[in-house]
Amino acid sequence: LKELLMEEEFRPRDDIGITIQAYLRDSEADLQNIIEWAKKRGSPVTVRLVKGAYWDRETIIALQNHWPQPVYNDKEATDANFEKLTQLMLENHQYIYSAIGSHNVRSQAKAIAIAETLNVPRRCFEMQVLYGMGDKLAKALVDRGYRVRVYCPYGDLLPGMSYLIRRLLENTANSSFIRQSSEDLPIEELLAPPSLNGKGSIHDTAKVVFPNAADTDYADAQLRQKALNGLALVREELGKTYLPLVNGDRVNTTDIVDSVNPSNPKEVVGKIGLLNTDRAEKAIAAAKAALPQWRKTPAKERADILRKAAEIMEKRRYELTAWMTVEVGKVLQQGDAEVSEAIDFCRYYADEMERLESGYIFDVAGESDRYIYQSRGITLVISPWNFPIAIPTGMTVASLVAGNCTLLKPAEVSSVIAAKIAEILVEAGMPPGVFQYVPCKASTVGDFMVKHPDVNTIAFTGSQEVGCRIFAEAAILRPGQKHLKRVIAEMGGKNGIIVDESADLDRAVAGVVQSAFGYSGQKCSACSRAIVLAPVYDKFVERLVEATRSLNVGDAAKPSTQVGPVIDAKAQKRIKEYIEKGKAESQVAIEAIAPEVGYFVGPTVFVSVPRTATIAQEEIFGPVLAVMKAENFDEALEIANGTLYALTGGLYSRTPSHIERAKAEFEEK
Repeated sequence: LKELLMEEEFRPRDDIGITIQAYLRDSEADLQNIIEWAKKRGSPVTVRLVKGAYWDRETIIALQNHWPQPVYNDKEATDANFEKLTQLMLENHQYIYSAIGSHNVRSQAKAIAIAETLNVPRRCFEMQVLYGMGDKLAKALVDRGYRVRVYCPYGDLLPGMSYLIRRLLENTANSSFIRQSSEDLPIEELLAPPSLNGKGSIHDTAKVVFPNAADTDYADAQLRQKALNGLALVREELGKTYLPLVNGDRVNTTDIVDSVNPSNPKEVVGKIGLLNTDRAEKAIAAAKAALPQWRKTPAKERADILRKAAEIMEKRRYELTAWMTVEVGKVLQQGDAEVSEAIDFCRYYADEMERLESGYIFDVAGESDRYIYQSRGITLVISPWNFPIAIPTGMTVASLVAGNCTLLKPAEVSSVIAAKIAEILVEAGMPPGVFQYVPCKASTVGDFMVKHPDVNTIAFTGSQEVGCRIFAEAAILRPGQKHLKRVIAEMGGKNGIIVDESADLDRAVAGVVQSAFGYSGQKCSACSRAIVLAPVYDKFVERLVEATRSLNVGDAAKPSTQVGPVIDAKAQKRIKEYIEKGKAESQVAIEAIAPEVGYFVGPTVFVSVPRTATIAQEEIFGPVLAVMKAENFDEALEIANGTLYALTGGLYSRTPSHIERAKAEFEEK
């Protein structure tokens, strides 16, 4: 925007304004940058200075993402910074027009004192107060001959109410000047100079249940560059061969397949050596031989290997994110969060294993009773391609730290990323035979391992069809098998989000768009159905369509991309077939344009979708959203529960009774 406003067409304009919030720790640097830019531009720029309106939200986001708190933690530090910025603004009155917005009498008086000391012409600044809140202050300022702008909120009722409630909470807080001025405090105390001690942070007092790895803040230019450097590093590694890891050794294979970039299928990401049945038998035998020693290894030693793996993942964060971008088409920001999740899995399961190692004591008189945990044996992990680091890492390290020897069989299209997980686990110290990387054809060698009598546990994430088949095969007791196999399976979803008449539609639209089209809808938890109550249906659809239209569809490696490709040509064909079915059953609200090169499908929204329509009942696993109207909340819940799936669901509402009903009545199958 700065560059645009430096162009000859826009440079003379003097109706340009920007707001600076004094509660932001970097607000002084931002203001200095604006002043320097205004000097070069040569035309006045209005700078509105306020204390800041969203302290809670800024702080919550920082806590959720484990980022530094961007705002001052106490009101006094904000007040002190406000005065400091006021000084800086008025010192540069020839370059910027200052608008001082505050209901704190000291803040406004300080501004006046600075202006009078510097002989700043009164036409070069103004005071601002909210209508109905600072009337007496406004009159006092006008009586002294100063410009005063009285502003008020304008818009729809519900957002306006929330704005006024926020103001009410803000001004009744103990730290608020308005609250304090109504409590008969001495004038000297009310007008005492604030202290700028901005070192305190919410992280010093907030109790963290589990210290999650922090996602990358892509608003930071230096971190964005690290992500781009990771992409450059990965591009130098493209086309290499990745062989199975059996008993600590890489084994040659006769069957090798290419893993390609779904954004550009001509680009080979890596060549994958696929295990045959004989090699799979040897891998299971190696796991069986390594099991006695591994299950005797102290829990702390096993846990420390996981912690080491987490450290390596953190060091290789940008590289791992880049591998996901080129192999499965996941945009950088979404891939980065997945690396954080993988790191968290390693650390969490390490902590939990140490907690569980001692078991539980249930002594009664005359008895010593203990409840202890033992490893089950050999685990086969069958992981998906849509979360190619987080899910395989989580399933694999949970099994390993519990004392089980584990074979990782990744989805074929994400086998390069799984090979990187294998590299990290080996580097962290996993012994030969304890962990093995076994890429193979699912229908033959994968099926052989599922049925193998020495496999004790199968951890699977994937389609409902394959998951049910694994359950059926695992239930069969085969010759030589001394145990019943355990199956841990997460399968498909047809998830619905209900939007009721009390919802914040801006939040609802943003949330639905992110859920439906993030990673091109290729998630079992993606919003596939938006169930909207009739009173807000038309408004919701109107905003949803425009939000969808704004999405950038393209190469996942481009920083501007929001929706990347789908995983392969087969998926692309299947999704397009569902779109054609949708056109026959309902109405297209928008079908976004997608690039022709690569496996792209543009985000598509259908409206007026019958609850029995194919696109409302079957899992599509792509960027396709069915918007359905419900006359009341009872019908909305009926629609939400009206499929064969029950994985996740959501609700946007500000009605307590609806929130409680959703928690109680969303079905689990």
